[in-house]
Amino acid sequence: MAQWVEPARRPGYWKVRPGATTGLHTRITELSPSWEADAQLLRTNSLDPLDPRSHQALAGLKASHTPVGQLHRKTWNSATAAGSKQASRLPTTAQLTDDWAVRGRVNCATTLISPLGPVDLLALTQALSEFSVPQRGWLAASGFGGVLPRHVLTVENLSPLVDLTLPADTMVLFCQGAAVEGAVQLLQELPGAAWMHFGDLDAAGVQIAARIAHLTGRSPYVYVPTFAGDYLGRKLRSKQAWNCSPFDSATLKTLSAGSAWLEQEIFILDERLLEDIASAFAMLPERNATFLNTSLRMP
Repeated sequence: MAQWVEPARRPGYWKVRPGATTGLHTRITELSPSWEADAQLLRTNSLDPLDPRSHQALAGLKASHTPVGQLHRKTWNSATAAGSKQASRLPTTAQLTDDWAVRGRVNCATTLISPLGPVDLLALTQALSEFSVPQRGWLAASGFGGVLPRHVLTVENLSPLVDLTLPADTMVLFCQGAAVEGAVQLLQELPGAAWMHFGDLDAAGVQIAARIAHLTGRSPYVYVPTFAGDYLGRKLRSKQAWNCSPFDSATLKTLSAGSAWLEQEIFILDERLLEDIASAFAMLPERNATFLNTSLRMP
């Protein structure tokens, strides 16, 4: 390379030596015969040939993929970028999906309005123990119908979804960890329903509630059983720092002060839980947003 380039005045930059342009052009063509055509193809698609990231799109551009309809985002990325986890730099007219699926249960006659007619979510819950709404089905639907739930409870873990006894007129939606996008989409179509989040009593559980509230424009409310203090003797050592205090819950204050947490599942078989959840929903208008600090960072 020394015969073709030399250091430029700006540190870290190089320039072509006088009279070396032809030789450099010849050598690059030997190494990559299509480089000029590739550069022009990138420019035609508003990509910078001097940006190494742009070259990840070349395979997709040369293949001339023209998908229509819906396509999983990773399918498009894999065809047009360096891999399925690398975001594509090419536009597409296809509707890219992440294909989340929301598992839930409901105990009132709520339906999902699909292109083929209403889908009875209560019947599915009764027949199969739960319903599932995939993203593509949700995108084709036009919202909910029938008897809408008055309460929506999001839960962090699977066992509360399947084992929790629900108050009347309630829908429960499963948010696996921080994967809340699907639940957010459904919750936004139920603006008249009161919502609260029931998860592990730890920093991550509080952050899930904060994220759902942030994405839906609702006030955040973390459900803490009024009898949770009875279980402090079974608290676990927290691996994640509490960064979202102060609280007006004595239990959360104790847990955060002691760098401890309680699993959500520990409350499920307590006979007081059903009435306690119903009471929390009844008090929700007055107690909304009381457990979360406004300075809580969004995940």
